[in-house]
Amino acid sequence: MKKTIAHFLYKGVKPHQEFVYHQISKLKNYRSIVIGPYQEQDNFYPFAEFYNLNDIGNLAEFLKEQNVVAIHSHHGGESLKILPKIKELDIPFIVSIRGRDGSAHKNAFDRNFNRYKDLKNYGTVLFPVCQYLADDMKKLGFPEKKLKVLYGGIDLDHFPFVEHQLPEKGEVRIVSVGRLVMKKGFDTLIEAFAKVHQNHPNTTLHIIGEGENQKELKSLIKKKKLKNVIKLRGRLSTEEIANEIQNAHIFCLASQIASDGDVEGIPNALKEAMASGTPVVSTEHGGIPELVRHKETGFLATERNPHQLAQGIEFFLENPDIWKDYTEKARLVIEENFDLDTQINVQECYYDAVVDHQD
Repeated sequence: MKKTIAHFLYKGVKPHQEFVYHQISKLKNYRSIVIGPYQEQDNFYPFAEFYNLNDIGNLAEFLKEQNVVAIHSHHGGESLKILPKIKELDIPFIVSIRGRDGSAHKNAFDRNFNRYKDLKNYGTVLFPVCQYLADDMKKLGFPEKKLKVLYGGIDLDHFPFVEHQLPEKGEVRIVSVGRLVMKKGFDTLIEAFAKVHQNHPNTTLHIIGEGENQKELKSLIKKKKLKNVIKLRGRLSTEEIANEIQNAHIFCLASQIASDGDVEGIPNALKEAMASGTPVVSTEHGGIPELVRHKETGFLATERNPHQLAQGIEFFLENPDIWKDYTEKARLVIEENFDLDTQINVQECYYDAVVDHQD
């Protein structure tokens, strides 16, 4: 039996968490099993081997029988649910850190600093999804030697590069993808688009995703009298999103720090747009500058600045001759640093270091 990683999930994997599914299901050199206190049908994505923790009598014996060499929790907050067991077990504990779970901003600082006291001691290694979050985690008191940045990879076969061009006439489609929550900045994007549409009346904005801020965004669209040109498309499948990005002329994501300190790592939607050859506009937020180089592979505006964001969109609308150069460089960034297979290899190398250290 291969050496096994037991992946701990406190809840089933949701449709927007394909990145978690990939980091579990795509391993080559390790066998993956999933453990969690929930029913198997709660997983949107199917796992080859799932075990309900509530049905496991003696966890130590179970892990030994399954040849488990490490437990990997894929969410920082959820890791605390199994941490009391980890303290009893003589086994490496690996934790992925995303978004608000690693934030040292605003209200998030006190929450994370206090709740992670034991994790700082008992966590063997932690995988922040970008250097930005790694730096925040240092502020929270995590030892630097335990932090290993693990970028999320995307499947480039699903997002082939296509050269995009500005149409001479007809609709110019701007697309954005993300959950309808404060940190995605859709309110700022709508404000920016209102400015763009005044100067470029053939532009439309398609927002793909669902979430708690949908009602507020609908009200803002109505207030701006843009119901005919801004479409809230709801949740789409991975294949449908890939198609929408391919058919877009510009991709824009206005990420920003939420009032509760929630932040982005590096949004997968931006990676997918860059892989697809779509010009990208975003913000100087979280790990995004680790992905997008301003006026080289895309345009970055200040957070919560509709005027600058509108300038970024118009930068591409008014300079179609630069699209080819920008998008080819952007695709190269994705191929070199954010390819799924490459990042799975990095993940397994991190596992190797943990396991070899224990041997």
